[in-house]
Amino acid sequence: MNTMSIREIKGFCPVGFKNVSNKFLENLKSEDEIGASYTVIRDGKILIDIHGGFRDKEKILPWEADTLVGVHSTGKGIISMLISLLIDKGQLDLDETVSNYWPEFSGNEKEHIKVRTLLSHQAGMYAWRDKINEEDFYKWDYIVQLLEKQNPFHKPNEFICYHPKTIGFLIGQLIKKITKKTIGQFLQEQLALPLDADCFIGTPEVYHDNIADLISSPSLRKAFSDPSNIDEYTMVSFLNPGNRTKTANTKEYRLAEIPALNCHSNSKSLAKIYDYFLNSGCISEDTFNKVTSVEVKGDDQVMKQPMQWSPVGFSIGGGKLFGKSSRSFGHTGWGGSMAFSDPDNKISIAYTMNLLTGSMLGDQRALKLVEETYNCLQN
Repeated sequence: MNTMSIREIKGFCPVGFKNVSNKFLENLKSEDEIGASYTVIRDGKILIDIHGGFRDKEKILPWEADTLVGVHSTGKGIISMLISLLIDKGQLDLDETVSNYWPEFSGNEKEHIKVRTLLSHQAGMYAWRDKINEEDFYKWDYIVQLLEKQNPFHKPNEFICYHPKTIGFLIGQLIKKITKKTIGQFLQEQLALPLDADCFIGTPEVYHDNIADLISSPSLRKAFSDPSNIDEYTMVSFLNPGNRTKTANTKEYRLAEIPALNCHSNSKSLAKIYDYFLNSGCISEDTFNKVTSVEVKGDDQVMKQPMQWSPVGFSIGGGKLFGKSSRSFGHTGWGGSMAFSDPDNKISIAYTMNLLTGSMLGDQRALKLVEETYNCLQN
């Protein structure tokens, strides 16, 4: 592969993928991008790894090869891998009840919720019933105890309701009960450190100077100020509490473990982890097929569209954003980031950026890059 530097773009890209770098540059020149990175890995080999733009709103600090950024729910795909490792080791059974591992979870009509029901967003625990604020996310025990004490919003398996914020604490506590480690510690031990990947839930302060600031775009602000986009599900699941970039850019937020929201990484590290999960044999074929299968599909009341969830929380298929395989699995993040693997083509792709747009799924910046990548792969 050739090293290239096309104006704002730096990194690695062979001539055969020139259309991808051109699209990346087009994004950077538009008002829809400030700084970003994009990586494609096929069976352990880096095909594309490019970055460019800036990590601050003032466009002073350049986006470096190792720049980190908050990827929001894109981190949920990494969490699904951690759960998969526990399943493969026989430490977690999808058909057991959550309370079998976490006894305090059993009260208030939750005793029959199975692990697979929770992880596939069918447990009815998609929000807190109590009013909370962003600072409460720094108090792990408090926020978890609120979930232990509350009743589900519906019966198990009655509805599909994406758990945008609660799921991180629910899975994190489940992992903590099984491993005696926090989810951030378990991530470092099982994936990040062995793969030399910069991926954190609870980012050490030594990395903070190279974290890109998250920036709200006009389309993001419009999406959550438009009354037509707000219903009872949105109010409780997304807006209790709401996401503010002002908070997300603080030291306290970056240090905390807020699993569903504050994974910090970059495209190279995410793609590297996905490639490992897809191609290394880190879990058995049987486990892999199980955790990347479709557990449930149908209209998601929170997401307002049809979704396919795996039994560990991967989004399956993903439409054009996840390439051309119906078996692709991964996760998108609030504002535009995404990461996925395509088992049919043995490729893993990740995109990270700091300008948050109003698209919940199918961010056009990432979509165009993925489309161009597949076009180049076919030629």
